[in-house]
Amino acid sequence: MDIDFLVESVHRLLLDNLPVKTSKTPSGWHTMNCPMCSDKRRRGGLISTGAKISFNCFNCGFTTGWEPNPTLGKKFKDLATRLGATEEDVHKVTIELLKYTEDLEVESTSDYVYTIAKFNTIELPKKVSTVEDLKADHPVKLYAEQRGLLGLYPLLYFNENLYKQRLVVPFTYNGELVGWTARHIAPPDKTTPKYLHNMQPGYVFNVDKFADTEREIVIVTEGVFDAIMIDGIAIQGNSVGPEQAHLIEKLGKRIIVCPDRDQAGVDLMLQAAELGWEVSFPPWHVDCKDAADAVNMYGRLATVGSIIKHATNNKLKIEVKAKMI
Repeated sequence: MDIDFLVESVHRLLLDNLPVKTSKTPSGWHTMNCPMCSDKRRRGGLISTGAKISFNCFNCGFTTGWEPNPTLGKKFKDLATRLGATEEDVHKVTIELLKYTEDLEVESTSDYVYTIAKFNTIELPKKVSTVEDLKADHPVKLYAEQRGLLGLYPLLYFNENLYKQRLVVPFTYNGELVGWTARHIAPPDKTTPKYLHNMQPGYVFNVDKFADTEREIVIVTEGVFDAIMIDGIAIQGNSVGPEQAHLIEKLGKRIIVCPDRDQAGVDLMLQAAELGWEVSFPPWHVDCKDAADAVNMYGRLATVGSIIKHATNNKLKIEVKAKMI
């Protein structure tokens, strides 16, 4: 038996038995209701990368997979039969794998699982307070008011030397604190970093808010202030990592990217086009460099409306407009 055909046989135990209501994301994930739990929000994800195949559920945490080796793990077999593969089919593939033990790369006899972002919970510093509880004339509170952020998100203040002049935006995932970013309200010189980040790889700001909501659209911005102002999510940069892309696509929403209107934002526009996401080119005033500026000029409702109205998933149109930035 050809080894490629054998690998395909393993993959087919899952791929040939996917539920009817399964969709495929531009990055290659098959999303579905997890058959291992009571999931109703398509939080199960299956992906094949070369000879490897992996399944993850963001609802119950079930994971399994396979890479070229002579055995099928118990969890893999359980998933295959739960999806609809017969025990006879599973047994047949299991026997064929054993026959070709010497021809398979035996790197591991355990299930292969595609690596996805997992975020560790962290603790806040001892001296912390909410920005809303600060005195009215506190410079950090005044900065938050001036930026139009106060009351839109639970902002924090750390009463420590490193953070005394910084507005802190906490990061949460599944309701747990996993990091933060701290913005200096008035950097005294170029050697002082504008932001201090405590951010884990693959994190998407404010993604929690969209996990259990009926909202059909999610707007992706570069910075956290932009996301707060328009009630969207932020990738904190001008490039989407694979874990971030998966987290965003798992929301099952219409995805509209609203990059900063500068040369750095062009990279994000082109990447979004490759992912099959929409990119928005609202006709804002030249002084509006990002969504936060637009909210301050036009208001929140008008800004969000213009982002949605002027979004396109036409790859050629995105590339042309990006060149005009």
